Amino acid sequence: DWSSDVCSSDLGARMLTGLQGNVAVPKLSTKTTVAFVSETNAPTEGAPVFGQLLMQPKTVAGYVDISRRMMIQSDPSVEAVLRSDIINQIAAKIDEVAIKGGGSNEPTGILGTSGIGAVAIGTNGGAPTWASVVALERAVAVANAATGNLGYLTNPKVIAKLRATARQSSGVEGNFILNDSNKLLGYSVTATNLVPSTLTKGTSSGVCSAMIFGNFNDVMIGMWSGVDVIVDTASLSTSGSTSLAFFQDVDVGVRHAESFAAVQDYTTT
Repeated sequence: DWSSDVCSSDLGARMLTGLQGNVAVPKLSTKTTVAFVSETNAPTEGAPVFGQLLMQPKTVAGYVDISRRMMIQSDPSVEAVLRSDIINQIAAKIDEVAIKGGGSNEPTGILGTSGIGAVAIGTNGGAPTWASVVALERAVAVANAATGNLGYLTNPKVIAKLRATARQSSGVEGNFILNDSNKLLGYSVTATNLVPSTLTKGTSSGVCSAMIFGNFNDVMIGMWSGVDVIVDTASLSTSGSTSLAFFQDVDVGVRHAESFAAVQDYTTT
């Protein structure tokens, strides 16, 4: 098994392990309604509406070929080094698609989930602003979803821009959007290069970055297996090489879209 550096360890995504078959995670689509009534009158039924987050296994995989000479000359064992590296790469890939998936055979991820809050900077994107930071928090709060493990998630390019951008055009020197406390509006800020910085908005092609605010407890990461390793010494036997193949069955889903809001058109240069 792996430990996700961003979504699981830092931000609190929920890990569902040991799954079998397709899984339907219950979610509350419409809350129970209540109202004041006059004496002796019965209230109107306020039955909640339940929905389901459907999850099914998707396979992330990779392989490496190791030559015979590399195997016998390496110390520590090159096999152990490669195993560790590719397992870390699988963990990073799962985090990456949890943030923004949507590629072939991939989970959708937060940024591609229909219904999350959207904060736009402009027709062609633009530099981060204090108002946009506030708007992200506002979008989640207005949707009555500002509970749980709330925080901001972005990439190092945006972090650097936030540290050098004033909250307002005039005021005390050094009053930057992000300061040494590494908090915005009292919430933690996490940075990873897995948050995309190559998005497009209008004429700003391939240079836009994202920032997400939300309750990361509502990110569900389902695990149908640990990392399965297949050691193949037969296919490349004529050259004495060994092939190591790695497979893991996972899925990622957002339980409540309203728990998140995102900017996807920050420019940082």
